[in-house]
Amino acid sequence: MMAYLWPQDVLSALEMGEISTTEAFKALREMDSLAVPTKSSTMINKHQRIEEILHELDALIGLPEVKKLIREIYAFIEIQKRREKERLVTEPLVLHMIFKGNPGTGKTTVARILGRVFREIGVLSQGHLIEVERADLVGEYIGHTAQKTREQLKKALGGILFIDEAYSLARGGEKDFGKESIDVMVKLRMQISIFIAIFI
Repeated sequence: MMAYLWPQDVLSALEMGEISTTEAFKALREMDSLAVPTKSSTMINKHQRIEEILHELDALIGLPEVKKLIREIYAFIEIQKRREKERLVTEPLVLHMIFKGNPGTGKTTVARILGRVFREIGVLSQGHLIEVERADLVGEYIGHTAQKTREQLKKALGGILFIDEAYSLARGGEKDFGKESIDVMVKLRMQISIFIAIFI
């Protein structure tokens, strides 16, 4: 990787596609450590906590693509923060995700780790995980579903709403109340930090 002298050079190289988000993030962190030899202890602690959380992720068996993707998301968010600090155009952070896999493959564990990482980097205020299924979101009569769904969304504010077997919300056809739950979530999606829908 080419040596860059200024943060703007790194951001320009990233914009031109000369380096990846992860490489840009590493270059900026190296510049920060050189430019400020006495980094504040809070910044050091933050990076240490994030690395400890990512180490937990690395300790999980398998999932190499997931581990790489989470590090790339982390780097992307930090790059966007740097761009904002430099008063450059930033991309909106939309971090809704779909996890697909058999039972026992680590979907919930990875979601909990993501919540902790996002809390440390300031994307989420709390980073907690609210795990729900169809019965927690869908009511028995008209209007009940919207109320139940809003209650779960309120609980998830500042954290992650983890919808297990999300496909079950759309399986009942036009007269099923699952569609109403989806409509409520779509309407309020910009107020909610992160949805994670699980498909098995």
